Amino acid sequence: MTAPAVRPIAPDELHRFLDVVGTAFLSPPVTPAAVEARRSLFDIERCLAAFDARGRMCGVARSFATPLTVPGGEVTASAVSSVGVLPTHRRQGHLTRLMRHHLDDAVERGEPVAVLIAAEYPIYGRYGYGPATEATTLRVDTRAASWLDEPRGEVELVDGETFAKVVEELYDRIRPRTPGHIGASTQRWQVLAGVLDVHDGEHERRRNALKALWRDGTGEVQGAVTYTVDGTWKANRPAGKAHAELLVAATPRAEVELLRYLTSIDWIASVGVALRPVDDPAPLALVDGRAAQLVDRSDHTWVRVLDVPAALAARRYATPVSLVLEVRDPAGLAAGRYRLDAGPDGADCAPTTAEPDLTAGVGALGAAYLGGHTWRRLADAGWVDEHRPGAVASASAAFATARAPWCAFTF
Repeated sequence: MTAPAVRPIAPDELHRFLDVVGTAFLSPPVTPAAVEARRSLFDIERCLAAFDARGRMCGVARSFATPLTVPGGEVTASAVSSVGVLPTHRRQGHLTRLMRHHLDDAVERGEPVAVLIAAEYPIYGRYGYGPATEATTLRVDTRAASWLDEPRGEVELVDGETFAKVVEELYDRIRPRTPGHIGASTQRWQVLAGVLDVHDGEHERRRNALKALWRDGTGEVQGAVTYTVDGTWKANRPAGKAHAELLVAATPRAEVELLRYLTSIDWIASVGVALRPVDDPAPLALVDGRAAQLVDRSDHTWVRVLDVPAALAARRYATPVSLVLEVRDPAGLAAGRYRLDAGPDGADCAPTTAEPDLTAGVGALGAAYLGGHTWRRLADAGWVDEHRPGAVASASAAFATARAPWCAFTF
């Protein structure tokens, strides 16, 4: 018997690693083909496992380095995924040990922030994460959908290989200007397009999904969508549904035209588009805005700041701001007082001994970091203490973004 421990897995432990993930997420047992498919997708050195006192693997987590777009710039983030603990080992501290090992590793690698998608809301605030972006689903009643203007450009149906190549180029073009977006590998797009089989039980659905591109008047691709259709009929009338798992648009016009296309398909009564920003303008492009609804709004990406000066200096600010921020961090990684002098053209942030204007937990800083939550809202919820009158208002104005930050997919 030894003390419970956390360490990176060995290459021959990947199958067990995936078994633990699958069990924790109530998924079927992993197959040898699925293990081999992930061997080329995962960085084994960043796959962590927790072991109990008897040496049995009982919890797992992995991470990968990615650019994270922030307002006016980008920062390197440690993206966390595949986190799970066996149901036989809950409430024994294994997740805490995994998260602390991961955060220490990210600090050692010089990654100023960590990001993840939380399966359950209450968990990750304990480790300093804050809910930084939200996402919603766009639903359109095609029978009531009439667009304010005439169609433009051209929609083209393409095969999976073409779609994967084009959407990768399109996403790489828009990611640097969309706060909240992370990097995506060629393999990710091949999986989403149904070109690469990772043996997760979803390949046939992704492969059979329809893929469409929208080209503007110059012939340049500005939007891409992959969608499935359900051709249901009720009372001898068409009541089909179209569901878009991914819609990438470089311009608002591209989004409108792809939605116009989806809502014009014969026998389709409703369209759903997953993972849209909470301020998606699509309903306002309709004659009757009530024909489109933004539903199922919830938290999406969570941010954990590790290096406050590096993280705050990486982004730009809507208005000039000068304030001293005191960060509370029980883990000690980001704790301290920092002076931020920033504006639209750049930012400087450094430790200071000056009296604070604001005091906030590190989770509150993560929630405000991308502009997804205002400092005013966080203060009203009790997450932030104001010591200088006007400091909350000043910080809210400076951290604001023209559009809500969001991420186009789940990782």
